[in-house]
Amino acid sequence: MEIVRAELTDVERLAELNKYLIEDERHPNPMNIAQLTQRMKEWLATDYICYVAKQDRGIVAYCLYRDDGGHYYMRQLYVDRAHRRKGIATQLLDWLYENVWTDKKVRLDVLAHNEDAVAFYKRYGFRIGVFRMEK
Repeated sequence: MEIVRAELTDVERLAELNKYLIEDERHPNPMNIAQLTQRMKEWLATDYICYVAKQDRGIVAYCLYRDDGGHYYMRQLYVDRAHRRKGIATQLLDWLYENVWTDKKVRLDVLAHNEDAVAFYKRYGFRIGVFRMEK
């Protein structure tokens, strides 16, 4: 597996994976692929940085984050459905902690009903710091 920084040429694949993420976590985001592609372009052209995990030259996972000054904010971490349960998310996070996130904490949001993601992040060492509630 190779981990590299995403480029603007990767946005279509990243948008596709983002759509799968929305579906898998049952997020209410109604955006289509074209809208997700445009949003990803804007993110990568401005505040966000994305690293991708590649196997056989194809992107199988990605992590999108930004530097919020006092911490890094991880917006999305996703592994393609066909490549799950192989340690790719752990390898990607390990690589980021060793090579990028060396100087401050990382924060992220997880949908409360996404029990698999909550369990994964807890196993990785993340702890709940805040409960955000909506009505």
